[in-house]
Amino acid sequence: MELTKSFYSPHEVAAMASLHPSTILNYIATGRLYAVKLSERTYRIPVRAVIGLLEPERVAPSSMTVEPDADVERELTPEREVEAVGG
Repeated sequence: MELTKSFYSPHEVAAMASLHPSTILNYIATGRLYAVKLSERTYRIPVRAVIGLLEPERVAPSSMTVEPDADVERELTPEREVEAVGG
């Protein structure tokens, strides 16, 4: 699918995703889909958010990777929690 615009309306995204426009508005309201609110009833969805919805594999993953180190993992094990509570 070729996306030629920078921003799309909820109706356009709904048509591309074969969803009802109210579903797209619900996605926006719940934070599942990012959109810019222009007025009380007007939203525009950036092309990157549209791609994330339609083809999530095309969106580059976040550049920040969080991997807890071994000390943090040990502190979060159930055995440690029991010791801390009981001890």
